Parts: sequence; structure tokens; C-alpha cells
Amino acid sequence: MKSHYIAVLFPAIEGGYTVMFPDVPEAATQGDDVSEAMDMAADVLGIAMEEYALARKPAPKPSTLADVMTWAVAEAATARGIDRSREILYPLIAAPETDDTPVRVTISLTRRDLAQIDEKARRAGLPRSKFLARAALGI
Repeated sequence: MKSHYIAVLFPAIEGGYTVMFPDVPEAATQGDDVSEAMDMAADVLGIAMEEYALARKPAPKPSTLADVMTWAVAEAATARGIDRSREILYPLIAAPETDDTPVRVTISLTRRDLAQIDEKARRAGLPRSKFLARAALGI
């Protein structure tokens, strides 16, 4: 089942929107208009969900609209740069499904390259497969 999270689009004084997810605090972004803010919200939520999956952490439980609205009002009361003459928006954003089931793959590398990869993985404190996945994904 796909999870959905409520984004909070705070109208910015300089125009556009600042986007935050109370349930996923590391997912924050901005957009020049509602459409761009929604697109950016979906992107940043997807990145955060991938990070949870890579870290083998469960995704946060989505809050109710009432709880998110209470959080947003409190946040807006102390935050700078919010245009209080415009309405705060609360779109529902679908989190992408993540499948972190390990899959065995076969690749060919030279022994020298494999030795260098293993040394870098050792220095990073990671198993080879996790090191390669992070390197390939730019994490």
C-alpha cells in the first residue's frame, strides 16, 4: 500500500512557496509557484523515502490533517519570510514505493579494480555491495 504525506506549502514573502513535511523533517524544498512546489515536494519526498530504505529505517507514520495544520500554524507563528496575507496550502503527496529486497547480480571487474573498491568500502566501513550501490546512486 502506498503511503501519502501531507506537505505544507508556506507562501513566501518574496513569492513562491517553501515546502515542508512535518512527518519527514529532512524533506524540505521550495518552488516559484504551486505547480513547481508540488513537483519539488514529490521529488524531495521520494529522495527521503529512498534514504529511509537505504538506512533500513521504517518510513514515518503519516499524521492526520488536523495534526499537520496544528504544526503548520505553530511553525508559521515563529518562522520568518512567510507571507501571512496568503493561505497556507496542504496538498497530499504520494510517497514512492520502495522495494529494498536484495537482488543478486553478477558483474565483471578487473582484480585491480575490485581490490580498490574493497579498500574504499573498508575505509567507508561498508560492505562492498552497499558501497557500490551508494557510489552508483551518488549518495
